[in-house]
Amino acid sequence: MGKKDVRRVTELAGVEAGTARVEPDRAVNLALTWQLSEIHGWGLVGVHTALHLIDQGRPPLLLEKPLLSTLRPGNRDKLEPLLDAHRQITAIAERSGNRMLGLNDCAVLHALGNGFVAGPLSARFRGSRNVGVIAFEDTLFDEETLRRARSYDTLVVHSEYNRALLAEQGFTDVGCAFQGVDPDELEPVPPAGRFGDRFVVFSGGKIEFRKGQDIVLAAFRRFHERHPDALLVTAWHNPWPHTSADIAESPLVPSAPAVGDNGKLRIVEWAMDCGLPPEAFVDMGFLGRGQIAAILADCHAALFPNRCEGATNLVAMEAMACGVPVILSANTGHRDLIREGACLPLSRQDPVADSASGQGGRRRGWGESSVEEAVAHLETLYTDRAAARARADTARAFLRGERTWRAFAEAFVTAVA
Repeated sequence: MGKKDVRRVTELAGVEAGTARVEPDRAVNLALTWQLSEIHGWGLVGVHTALHLIDQGRPPLLLEKPLLSTLRPGNRDKLEPLLDAHRQITAIAERSGNRMLGLNDCAVLHALGNGFVAGPLSARFRGSRNVGVIAFEDTLFDEETLRRARSYDTLVVHSEYNRALLAEQGFTDVGCAFQGVDPDELEPVPPAGRFGDRFVVFSGGKIEFRKGQDIVLAAFRRFHERHPDALLVTAWHNPWPHTSADIAESPLVPSAPAVGDNGKLRIVEWAMDCGLPPEAFVDMGFLGRGQIAAILADCHAALFPNRCEGATNLVAMEAMACGVPVILSANTGHRDLIREGACLPLSRQDPVADSASGQGGRRRGWGESSVEEAVAHLETLYTDRAAARARADTARAFLRGERTWRAFAEAFVTAVA
């Protein structure tokens, strides 16, 4: 697999946790603690980081088995050779019992969630350097959270919003790498006309309060009353449906979507309960990587009134890269996507109250978008198609020129090295 088989699986994990000596002139290997896939943001971060490292002749050590079945054939062929070292390190870990393994010539990249909470593999493996990688929306920094954050040699985030919050807490050496798109995957395709001559508004992202689907429904309902030819097309599938319950916190919807007997959200029924007529709504379910560009080719606008993004919102980036005119909430990680002439920003942002259940201070910087402003922006895109196309072309050039996965991987590897 290269790089001396990741330095003989980092010298057999420090000679089975006996901590082998590291030669100072060696180039540092990288190990990833999360699963590579092409079905969610973390997985894509891992896939494109690994592909970049392979191109550099520095194949990473995968501490979690990749979900190869989700990968496009070309990517799967490139990443499959990494399984040999993964199997070896897994066997070593199993023999070591509960002992922590030191990967002594390796920088271990630890995937962190809100509160800087690490996954189980971070408790099993430590490197010569340990890098915390995070995109967080929970802004509570209590002593326990700060202790966890400070346990890493460095931190890397995916938005200036996150970096600024950490700077306020005294973290001065924080790397930032903006997530990207794959131009080859999102090559323009001609519209198929699958929705007829309707004016199609797209909304994507798993249903939850933070993503703002309640605002989308409220705005589109008013817009559709003026323009019956409008159609809302969604990709709101949530593989963890229980996390959608918090959208009931919004006064704009009567309830959260129910979960069907098949374990999936009953999204169409929920949209009807929120006042949309059946002919105004189509839910596409879960979109595979190969379906995204074709669906977006038939859309005339995309609406993202998200209350918070710890990174920069991959679905919005994909819409921009495919040339769909986009409306973006001007808050948190979305601000890293907003360029003059590239989108219509939702500039009226009110503070979002903390959840009634739980400790305060968890939603600093979150923004509540105006339903009225969202409707006005939809009207702008509907009435002036030429101006909408110009914005879309500007956004497409920005994303495909500056915000690619290749650019992300280069910045990310530099930040963690």
